[in-house]
Amino acid sequence: MTPPKLKTIPLIKHIVFVLFLSIGVLWNTVAQHKKGSIVEAELMGGRVVPNYSVNFPTSTLQSAIAISFARENTDTTGWGKYYQYPESGITFFASHLGNNKVYGNQFSLSPYIAFKLNQKEKPFHIKLSIGLSYFTTSFDSSDNLDNVAIGSALTWGFQAFLYKTIFKGSYTTYKIGGGYSHASNGHTQLPNFGLNSALLSLSAQFHSAKNETKKEIIPRVNRKQKKHYFIQYRGGVGFHELGGTAEPIGGVKREVYTTSLAGGVIFNNHLKIRAGFAYRYYEQYYNYIMVHQHPDYINNPNQSASNLYFFVGSEFLMSHISLDIAGGLNLYKPFYKEFNAEYEKNTGFRYQLKKWLNSRMGINVYLANTNLAPIHNIFAGAHINANFGQADFTEFNLGYVYLIK
Repeated sequence: MTPPKLKTIPLIKHIVFVLFLSIGVLWNTVAQHKKGSIVEAELMGGRVVPNYSVNFPTSTLQSAIAISFARENTDTTGWGKYYQYPESGITFFASHLGNNKVYGNQFSLSPYIAFKLNQKEKPFHIKLSIGLSYFTTSFDSSDNLDNVAIGSALTWGFQAFLYKTIFKGSYTTYKIGGGYSHASNGHTQLPNFGLNSALLSLSAQFHSAKNETKKEIIPRVNRKQKKHYFIQYRGGVGFHELGGTAEPIGGVKREVYTTSLAGGVIFNNHLKIRAGFAYRYYEQYYNYIMVHQHPDYINNPNQSASNLYFFVGSEFLMSHISLDIAGGLNLYKPFYKEFNAEYEKNTGFRYQLKKWLNSRMGINVYLANTNLAPIHNIFAGAHINANFGQADFTEFNLGYVYLIK
């Protein structure tokens, strides 16, 4: 019997949300500054890097182009002065992955930030980006069984690159670089091994204002540490399929509901450190318990489908946008034992890591400018959540921050 063709579930609300985040970044970088616009054109080449050992599809040279629109954060009253006035903006990335039949082409839209690593005439930069990727070809249960790396057309996209300036003119800058590109749908649709690439880059930047070799950098010993304490509430809704990285294919997507309460301190209106507790409820776990009438969990299925954890997090605030990362310690997650036995089959130290530790990474958009230290602020965000380092679900959040002045 021929298996039914697997179609990508429409994810329109996901697209709208990530586009909202991208538009927020563009507005943040353009509206906050009167000069210093940057347009960058980039050529890249490299290879898809195998991340599993059995029957990994072959591919030829990967080629890509990228167009970026950015601003240099020269505002001496904002967060940029503490980091040698980094660039922030948005990048459109298009790539031929070297195997049209299996991988097709990749298109990405990603907010980014690029830091100078030194103050030399021709400095090094590190560029970090996170956003949305679209693949023209993904896993298909009848037409494309080989692509277990990308299980859905829409995925998260992450990039980390190191650049060296090789020429700096009055209004142009040329750089060479290399880095890592990763795409994953965050376990929203299986299979989901993720796709990794190693790329080399040649880029040209065009500046609206004349390049300056020196700017007012605050010496570390003179950086006055302004502190604000805060309380934060967050609610989130996540989506995923129940299963391991590779299977079962075509399962039903169900929600993961999260609520959390945290407190912490914000340094100089841009570095936000927090700690707190969070509660999650997995509809997939509840459904599994009810369908299988599992004797270890059936007496209290709601409690068995729950997860309580303690977490610490760090958030890098950039006016209306932030990069957010957190790690947690599971205090209660009883069903993970059954989940691992059925789908992951990890043992020993690897099992213990995934059982006890979780992580999340993403971006937030704030209603009020965080540089102004508002007493009340509201944010929306999108994050990928993991059991230690393995994707668990993709989540969308709304939160409220109260500043204690």
